[in-house]
Amino acid sequence: MPNGLERANTPPPPFFKGGIGSSQNASSGIMKVKWIKSFLEWLALRRQFWAVRLLARPRFYEKHQRWPLPPASPHAGFEDYVFRRMTGPFTAYEESCVDKESAKKAAVELSPGLKAAETVAVRPLTPGTTLEQVGLFLYPYVGKNLVAKPTHASGGIVFLGRGDLQAAVKQTYVMYQFARRNFFFNEYETQYMRLKPKILVEECLPWPEGEGESHHSPPDFRFYAARGRVLFCQYDEGRFSGHRQALFTVPEHRHIPITDAFPLPEPLPEKPAHWDEMLRAASDLSKPFDFVRVDLYDLPDGIYFSEFTFTPNATLFPFHDPAFSRKILEDVLNAKTQ
Repeated sequence: MPNGLERANTPPPPFFKGGIGSSQNASSGIMKVKWIKSFLEWLALRRQFWAVRLLARPRFYEKHQRWPLPPASPHAGFEDYVFRRMTGPFTAYEESCVDKESAKKAAVELSPGLKAAETVAVRPLTPGTTLEQVGLFLYPYVGKNLVAKPTHASGGIVFLGRGDLQAAVKQTYVMYQFARRNFFFNEYETQYMRLKPKILVEECLPWPEGEGESHHSPPDFRFYAARGRVLFCQYDEGRFSGHRQALFTVPEHRHIPITDAFPLPEPLPEKPAHWDEMLRAASDLSKPFDFVRVDLYDLPDGIYFSEFTFTPNATLFPFHDPAFSRKILEDVLNAKTQ
Protein backbone atom coordinates (compact mmCIF):
# COMPACT_ATOMS: atom_id res chain seq x y z
CA MET A 1 0.00 0.00 0.00
CA PRO A 2 1.42 3.47 -0.80
CA ASN A 3 2.53 5.70 2.03
CA GLY A 4 0.74 8.86 3.11
CA LEU A 5 2.66 11.14 0.76
CA GLU A 6 1.74 9.04 -2.26
CA ARG A 7 -1.89 8.14 -1.62
CA ALA A 8 -3.36 11.35 -3.04
CA ASN A 9 -2.17 10.43 -6.53
CA THR A 10 -3.03 6.74 -6.55
CA PRO A 11 -5.98 5.27 -8.46
CA PRO A 12 -8.82 3.73 -6.46
CA PRO A 13 -8.14 0.24 -5.08
CA PRO A 14 -9.71 -2.66 -6.96
CA PHE A 15 -12.47 -3.34 -4.46
CA PHE A 16 -15.15 -1.87 -6.72
CA LYS A 17 -13.56 -3.41 -9.80
CA GLY A 18 -14.44 -6.98 -8.88
CA GLY A 19 -11.14 -7.54 -7.05
CA ILE A 20 -12.88 -9.42 -4.22
CA GLY A 21 -15.60 -11.95 -4.88
CA SER A 22 -18.56 -12.93 -2.71
CA SER A 23 -17.33 -16.49 -2.11
CA GLN A 24 -14.21 -15.59 -0.15
CA ASN A 25 -13.21 -17.25 3.11
CA ALA A 26 -12.82 -15.50 6.49
CA SER A 27 -9.36 -14.14 5.73
CA SER A 28 -10.70 -12.64 2.51
CA GLY A 29 -13.44 -11.02 4.59
CA ILE A 30 -10.74 -9.21 6.54
CA MET A 31 -9.14 -8.15 3.27
CA LYS A 32 -12.51 -6.85 2.13
CA VAL A 33 -12.71 -4.58 5.18
CA LYS A 34 -9.19 -3.31 4.46
CA TRP A 35 -10.09 -2.55 0.86
CA ILE A 36 -13.21 -0.69 1.97
CA LYS A 37 -11.08 1.40 4.31
CA SER A 38 -8.56 2.06 1.55
CA PHE A 39 -11.33 3.10 -0.82
CA LEU A 40 -12.82 5.45 1.78
CA GLU A 41 -9.38 6.99 2.36
CA TRP A 42 -9.01 7.43 -1.39
CA LEU A 43 -12.36 9.25 -1.44
CA ALA A 44 -11.43 11.28 1.63
CA LEU A 45 -8.30 12.60 -0.04
CA ARG A 46 -10.57 13.88 -2.79
CA ARG A 47 -12.48 15.89 -0.16
CA GLN A 48 -15.46 13.61 0.13
CA PHE A 49 -16.14 14.57 3.72
CA TRP A 50 -18.84 11.96 4.29
CA ALA A 51 -16.08 9.40 3.76
CA VAL A 52 -13.87 11.18 6.31
CA ARG A 53 -16.66 10.98 8.88
CA LEU A 54 -17.20 7.31 8.27
CA LEU A 55 -13.50 6.68 8.82
CA ALA A 56 -13.34 8.75 12.01
CA ARG A 57 -16.54 7.52 13.68
CA PRO A 58 -15.13 4.24 15.12
CA ARG A 59 -12.38 6.07 17.05
CA PHE A 60 -14.94 8.49 18.44
CA TYR A 61 -17.16 5.59 19.55
CA GLU A 62 -14.19 3.79 21.10
CA LYS A 63 -13.37 6.84 23.21
CA HIS A 64 -16.86 8.07 24.11
CA GLN A 65 -18.95 4.88 23.93
CA ARG A 66 -21.44 6.66 21.69
CA TRP A 67 -21.63 8.01 18.15
CA PRO A 68 -20.94 11.69 17.46
CA LEU A 69 -23.91 14.05 17.59
CA PRO A 70 -24.61 17.14 15.48
CA PRO A 71 -23.33 20.20 17.38
CA ALA A 72 -26.85 21.64 17.28
CA SER A 73 -28.19 18.72 19.31
CA PRO A 74 -29.18 19.63 22.90
CA HIS A 75 -27.22 16.57 24.05
CA ALA A 76 -23.99 17.41 22.20
CA GLY A 77 -20.75 18.43 23.88
CA PHE A 78 -17.61 20.19 22.75
CA GLU A 79 -16.19 16.85 21.54
CA ASP A 80 -19.04 16.67 19.00
CA TYR A 81 -18.12 20.10 17.69
CA VAL A 82 -14.48 19.05 17.36
CA PHE A 83 -15.48 15.88 15.50
CA ARG A 84 -17.60 17.81 13.03
CA ARG A 85 -14.86 20.39 12.55
CA MET A 86 -12.00 17.93 12.06
CA THR A 87 -13.94 15.91 9.48
CA GLY A 88 -15.14 18.92 7.48
CA PRO A 89 -13.52 21.42 5.12
CA PHE A 90 -10.84 23.95 6.03
CA THR A 91 -10.04 27.08 4.06
CA ALA A 92 -6.60 27.62 2.53
CA TYR A 93 -5.95 30.32 5.13
CA GLU A 94 -6.86 27.99 7.99
CA GLU A 95 -4.57 25.31 6.56
CA SER A 96 -1.75 27.87 6.42
CA CYS A 97 -2.31 28.47 10.13
CA VAL A 98 -1.82 24.75 10.80
CA ASP A 99 1.53 24.63 8.97
CA LYS A 100 4.11 25.46 11.64
CA GLU A 101 6.16 27.67 9.32
CA SER A 102 3.41 29.84 7.87
CA ALA A 103 1.42 29.89 11.14
CA LYS A 104 4.09 32.07 12.74
CA LYS A 105 3.79 34.59 9.91
CA ALA A 106 0.00 34.67 10.24
CA ALA A 107 0.23 35.12 14.03
CA VAL A 108 2.52 38.16 13.97
CA GLU A 109 0.33 39.75 11.29
CA LEU A 110 -2.81 39.29 13.40
CA SER A 111 -1.12 40.47 16.61
CA PRO A 112 1.86 42.70 15.67
CA GLY A 113 3.37 42.85 19.18
CA LEU A 114 3.60 39.07 19.41
CA LYS A 115 6.93 37.27 19.17
CA ALA A 116 7.71 33.92 17.57
CA ALA A 117 10.71 31.60 17.47
CA GLU A 118 13.02 32.58 14.62
CA THR A 119 12.98 30.24 11.63
CA VAL A 120 16.53 29.14 10.71
CA ALA A 121 15.97 26.62 7.90
CA VAL A 122 13.22 24.66 6.16
CA ARG A 123 13.59 21.47 4.12
CA PRO A 124 10.73 20.25 1.90
CA LEU A 125 10.15 16.50 1.90
CA THR A 126 9.20 14.22 -0.96
CA PRO A 127 8.20 10.54 -0.95
CA GLY A 128 11.81 9.76 -1.87
CA THR A 129 13.46 11.72 0.95
CA THR A 130 15.60 9.35 3.01
CA LEU A 131 16.51 9.35 6.69
CA GLU A 132 20.14 9.91 5.70
CA GLN A 133 19.21 13.05 3.76
CA VAL A 134 17.30 14.40 6.74
CA GLY A 135 20.27 13.64 9.00
CA LEU A 136 22.65 15.48 6.68
CA PHE A 137 20.28 18.46 6.65
CA LEU A 138 20.20 18.63 10.46
CA TYR A 139 23.84 17.78 11.17
CA PRO A 140 25.20 21.38 10.83
CA TYR A 141 22.77 22.52 13.52
CA VAL A 142 23.68 19.96 16.21
CA GLY A 143 25.06 21.77 19.26
CA LYS A 144 23.22 25.00 18.47
CA ASN A 145 20.27 26.29 20.50
CA LEU A 146 17.72 25.03 17.97
CA VAL A 147 14.93 22.49 17.55
CA ALA A 148 13.70 20.63 14.47
CA LYS A 149 10.12 19.51 13.89
CA PRO A 150 7.72 18.59 11.07
CA THR A 151 5.65 21.56 9.91
CA HIS A 152 2.70 19.37 8.98
CA ALA A 153 2.28 17.04 11.97
CA SER A 154 2.13 16.96 15.75
CA GLY A 155 5.07 15.42 17.59
CA GLY A 156 8.58 14.35 16.69
CA ILE A 157 10.71 17.22 18.04
CA VAL A 158 14.52 17.05 17.84
CA PHE A 159 16.39 19.07 20.49
CA LEU A 160 19.61 19.99 18.72
CA GLY A 161 21.17 22.22 21.36
CA ARG A 162 22.36 19.53 23.74
CA GLY A 163 25.34 18.67 21.59
CA ASP A 164 24.66 14.95 22.09
CA LEU A 165 24.96 13.52 18.59
CA GLN A 166 23.69 10.08 19.60
CA ALA A 167 20.54 11.57 21.19
CA ALA A 168 20.02 13.76 18.14
CA VAL A 169 20.24 10.71 15.86
CA LYS A 170 17.61 8.85 17.90
CA GLN A 171 15.28 11.83 17.96
CA THR A 172 15.79 12.40 14.24
CA TYR A 173 14.72 8.83 13.53
CA VAL A 174 11.50 9.33 15.53
CA MET A 175 10.87 12.70 13.89
CA TYR A 176 11.43 11.18 10.43
CA GLN A 177 8.67 8.63 11.11
CA PHE A 178 6.27 11.48 11.86
CA ALA A 179 7.46 13.65 9.01
CA ARG A 180 7.19 11.09 6.22
CA ARG A 181 3.49 10.42 6.86
CA ASN A 182 0.45 12.39 5.88
CA PHE A 183 -0.72 13.27 9.40
CA PHE A 184 -4.33 13.20 8.18
CA PHE A 185 -4.25 9.41 8.46
CA ASN A 186 -3.57 9.49 12.22
CA GLU A 187 -7.02 10.64 13.33
CA TYR A 188 -8.59 11.84 10.04
CA GLU A 189 -8.21 15.56 10.79
CA THR A 190 -8.75 17.18 7.40
CA GLN A 191 -6.69 20.31 8.11
CA TYR A 192 -3.58 18.15 7.67
CA MET A 193 -4.74 16.52 4.46
CA ARG A 194 -3.20 18.93 1.93
CA LEU A 195 -0.23 20.29 3.88
CA LYS A 196 3.08 20.03 2.06
CA PRO A 197 5.53 18.06 4.24
CA LYS A 198 8.56 20.00 5.48
CA ILE A 199 11.06 19.96 8.33
CA LEU A 200 11.47 23.23 10.21
CA VAL A 201 14.58 24.24 12.16
CA GLU A 202 13.91 27.11 14.53
CA GLU A 203 15.19 28.86 17.62
CA CYS A 204 14.76 26.91 20.86
CA LEU A 205 13.00 29.30 23.21
CA PRO A 206 14.87 29.75 26.51
CA TRP A 207 13.27 28.78 29.79
CA PRO A 208 15.10 29.73 32.99
CA GLU A 209 13.74 27.00 35.28
CA GLY A 210 15.05 23.45 35.56
CA GLU A 211 17.73 21.55 33.73
CA GLY A 212 18.00 19.07 30.90
CA GLU A 213 14.82 18.42 28.95
CA SER A 214 12.66 20.75 31.05
CA HIS A 215 14.88 23.62 29.87
CA HIS A 216 13.33 23.14 26.43
CA SER A 217 9.69 23.02 27.49
CA PRO A 218 8.34 26.25 28.99
CA PRO A 219 4.74 25.96 30.19
CA ASP A 220 2.03 26.27 27.55
CA PHE A 221 -0.83 28.71 28.00
CA ARG A 222 -3.58 27.40 25.73
CA PHE A 223 -6.46 29.78 25.25
CA TYR A 224 -9.75 28.40 23.92
CA ALA A 225 -11.29 31.21 21.90
CA ALA A 226 -13.99 31.94 19.34
CA ARG A 227 -14.25 34.98 17.08
CA GLY A 228 -12.12 37.11 19.39
CA ARG A 229 -13.79 35.96 22.60
CA VAL A 230 -11.42 34.12 24.95
CA LEU A 231 -13.30 31.39 26.83
CA PHE A 232 -10.76 29.95 29.29
CA CYS A 233 -7.08 29.01 29.62
CA GLN A 234 -5.56 25.54 29.77
CA TYR A 235 -2.17 25.51 31.48
CA ASP A 236 0.23 22.66 30.64
CA GLU A 237 3.67 22.08 32.10
CA GLY A 238 6.19 19.27 31.62
CA ARG A 239 4.70 18.06 28.35
CA PHE A 240 7.73 15.85 27.66
CA SER A 241 8.05 14.48 31.19
CA GLY A 242 5.67 14.61 34.17
CA HIS A 243 2.85 16.34 32.30
CA ARG A 244 0.54 18.38 34.54
CA GLN A 245 -2.47 20.46 33.58
CA ALA A 246 -4.93 22.97 35.06
CA LEU A 247 -7.78 25.12 33.74
CA PHE A 248 -8.30 28.79 34.61
CA THR A 249 -11.04 31.35 34.09
CA VAL A 250 -10.42 34.50 32.09
CA PRO A 251 -9.73 37.25 32.81
CA GLU A 252 -9.67 36.48 36.56
CA HIS A 253 -7.20 33.56 36.45
CA ARG A 254 -9.22 31.51 38.94
CA HIS A 255 -8.70 27.75 38.96
CA ILE A 256 -11.53 25.74 37.39
CA PRO A 257 -11.86 22.67 39.66
CA ILE A 258 -12.16 20.00 36.99
CA THR A 259 -10.05 16.84 37.06
CA ASP A 260 -8.95 16.08 33.53
CA ALA A 261 -6.51 13.83 31.69
CA PHE A 262 -3.43 14.91 33.69
CA PRO A 263 -2.79 15.65 37.39
CA LEU A 264 -2.80 19.20 38.69
CA PRO A 265 0.44 21.15 39.07
CA GLU A 266 1.70 21.36 42.65
CA PRO A 267 1.40 24.13 43.59
CA LEU A 268 -1.01 25.75 41.16
CA PRO A 269 0.73 28.46 39.14
CA GLU A 270 0.28 32.12 39.98
CA LYS A 271 -1.07 34.54 37.41
CA PRO A 272 1.75 34.93 34.85
CA ALA A 273 3.60 38.19 34.38
CA HIS A 274 2.20 38.85 30.90
CA TRP A 275 -1.33 37.54 31.53
CA ASP A 276 -3.17 40.60 30.19
CA GLU A 277 -0.97 40.72 27.08
CA MET A 278 -1.64 37.03 26.44
CA LEU A 279 -5.40 37.60 26.69
CA ARG A 280 -5.19 40.42 24.15
CA ALA A 281 -3.06 38.33 21.81
CA ALA A 282 -5.40 35.33 22.09
CA SER A 283 -8.33 37.58 21.24
CA ASP A 284 -6.52 39.05 18.23
CA LEU A 285 -5.44 35.65 16.92
CA SER A 286 -8.89 34.10 17.23
CA LYS A 287 -10.91 36.85 15.52
CA PRO A 288 -10.89 35.24 12.03
CA PHE A 289 -12.04 31.84 13.31
CA ASP A 290 -15.27 30.29 14.61
CA PHE A 291 -13.06 28.43 17.07
CA VAL A 292 -9.35 28.02 17.66
CA ARG A 293 -7.09 27.18 20.57
CA VAL A 294 -4.29 29.73 20.72
CA ASP A 295 -1.11 28.35 22.32
CA LEU A 296 1.31 30.88 23.80
CA TYR A 297 4.46 30.99 25.95
CA ASP A 298 5.08 33.53 28.70
CA LEU A 299 8.85 34.17 28.79
CA PRO A 300 10.86 36.84 30.62
CA ASP A 301 11.17 39.02 27.52
CA GLY A 302 7.50 38.78 26.51
CA ILE A 303 4.94 36.42 25.04
CA TYR A 304 5.71 34.06 22.18
CA PHE A 305 3.40 32.33 19.75
CA SER A 306 3.39 28.52 19.81
CA GLU A 307 0.63 27.32 17.47
CA PHE A 308 -2.98 27.41 16.35
CA THR A 309 -5.01 24.30 17.19
CA PHE A 310 -8.40 23.96 15.49
CA THR A 311 -9.36 20.49 16.74
CA PRO A 312 -7.84 19.92 20.20
CA ASN A 313 -6.79 16.29 20.74
CA ALA A 314 -9.03 15.12 17.86
CA THR A 315 -11.73 14.43 20.55
CA LEU A 316 -9.51 11.69 22.07
CA PHE A 317 -8.85 13.58 25.35
CA PRO A 318 -12.25 15.10 26.11
CA PHE A 319 -13.16 17.20 29.11
CA HIS A 320 -14.50 14.69 31.61
CA ASP A 321 -17.12 17.04 33.02
CA PRO A 322 -20.15 16.87 30.65
CA ALA A 323 -21.54 20.19 31.91
CA PHE A 324 -18.25 21.96 31.22
CA SER A 325 -18.01 20.37 27.78
CA ARG A 326 -21.54 21.51 27.01
CA LYS A 327 -20.79 25.06 28.17
CA ILE A 328 -17.76 25.31 25.88
CA LEU A 329 -19.89 24.19 22.94
CA GLU A 330 -22.58 26.75 23.75
CA ASP A 331 -20.00 29.52 24.08
CA VAL A 332 -18.47 28.62 20.71
CA LEU A 333 -21.85 28.50 18.96
CA ASN A 334 -22.96 31.77 20.57
CA ALA A 335 -19.75 33.54 19.50
CA LYS A 336 -20.41 32.46 15.91
CA THR A 337 -23.84 34.12 15.87
CA GLN A 338 -22.82 37.38 17.54
